Amino acid sequence: MANAQASPRKMPKLDPKIDPAADTNGDSQDILEEIDSIQTSLDCLNDQASDEILKVEQKYNMLRKPHYKKRSDLIAKIPDFWLNTFMNHPQIAALLDETDEEVLRYMTQLSVEETEDIRSGYKIIFEFKTNPFFENKQLVKEFTMSESGEMGTSETKINWKQGMALTEKSGDKGKEKVGGKRDKPGDDPPSFFSWFEDNSMGGDEVGEVIKDDIWANPMQYYLDLDEDEELEDDEDQDAEDEVEGDEEDGVGEGEEEEE
Repeated sequence: MANAQASPRKMPKLDPKIDPAADTNGDSQDILEEIDSIQTSLDCLNDQASDEILKVEQKYNMLRKPHYKKRSDLIAKIPDFWLNTFMNHPQIAALLDETDEEVLRYMTQLSVEETEDIRSGYKIIFEFKTNPFFENKQLVKEFTMSESGEMGTSETKINWKQGMALTEKSGDKGKEKVGGKRDKPGDDPPSFFSWFEDNSMGGDEVGEVIKDDIWANPMQYYLDLDEDEELEDDEDQDAEDEVEGDEEDGVGEGEEEEE
């Protein structure tokens, strides 16, 4: 990838009549031009660093693939793994209603694939076994960065079975906000699949959560692990150990006094 060469910036000339701080020998102007030259060099180094970081990310994405494959094969053997993972994620769970949960019982695989250059987008792939809701065995939602820097989406058309289209029952088929309220009084709650079928431009919080959070480490949500709770449990155990130790010391001292 070619580095973008930073174009040199033009420095304003200092007018001694306007700026008393400028000396008549032009020393300040020379210093400012040197500072600007250094900044241009720093900008070039930052561009080079970005390219090097990208190469490292690409390398490790390839190294992760066989581990993802092995993990997916094992996950497929656990019933309702992805349903429980989604339900235990506080932000994604807010988007699920009871019917969504029934659909997700048929979900067998989740995977995320980034574009080769990483920067231009990614896609999320949901795989399902035969189910009473739709004909598709695979649903794909793809996120692509446009030239203007906006993230656009495209997705598989869901072939709903007759009378089972969840998005038609939904009261809000729009962009879902992570952690937002599930419904309004008098309205049906939006379906998780309303998010899937939404292809509007702009940032997508749900997609980012699935890619960077759930896909990165689904086990912590399947097991419903809470780091704060684990830390508290460890602290409680340490406190109990300290109390037991103090009691034993007290008993030992009492026995010595009696002797």
